[in-house]
Amino acid sequence: MNEAEWKRRLRAVAEIQGWFPNGVALIGGIAVYAHAKAAADELAKFAAMSHDADFMILLPDFADLRDIEVLTPNRRRGKQQFSKDGFEFDVYVEGQHDLPVPADEAIAASEMKSALRVACLEHLLILKLKAYEDRKGSSKGDKDEDDVVRLLLFGDKWRSELLSRLTDEMLDLLPKVVSGDSAIRLSGGNLHEAKALRAKAQKSLAAIRKAHEENYGATNHAP
Repeated sequence: MNEAEWKRRLRAVAEIQGWFPNGVALIGGIAVYAHAKAAADELAKFAAMSHDADFMILLPDFADLRDIEVLTPNRRRGKQQFSKDGFEFDVYVEGQHDLPVPADEAIAASEMKSALRVACLEHLLILKLKAYEDRKGSSKGDKDEDDVVRLLLFGDKWRSELLSRLTDEMLDLLPKVVSGDSAIRLSGGNLHEAKALRAKAQKSLAAIRKAHEENYGATNHAP
């Protein structure tokens, strides 16, 4: 995807968001991009264009969306799909998908980043870890791995209440992701920078573990 195509996609996303300002939250690669663009200057360079244009939507707003666009159900993957301005959009409807974060929770905790309403870092991390878990070992899995590391770099204060759906299995994946090749890919092969990225990701991981332990202690059972 070139820069012109990416700008057209962002305009299409902004139009959809304008229809439902409080009823949708972007997830996937485009949400990671928005968080990156809103990050500190030294981290904004890790923003990457994405072919993903995925969002969650509340059920009442989905009914209105069906009046605007022609949607096709993909029951195997628990989503709806439509095309706009030559781009494909994946829609995850409240109560109709099997993603690890419910749509109503993701939308309620969503944030405005780079003029886009996106899932918060905590929910996005959980969603990306699930995607990585399902696709690791593939090219898409590598992209998920890179996005997980990006999110670790952006986050420093992880809110335990928003990590309540982080499973032990997901938590076990994080050290493997941090120690993998993602830091080298993100640094463009600069080993010195890759080492610094891993150190920052490790610090973020420690904060996530602490938040996860707080949830475990508060509920007396694993998520």
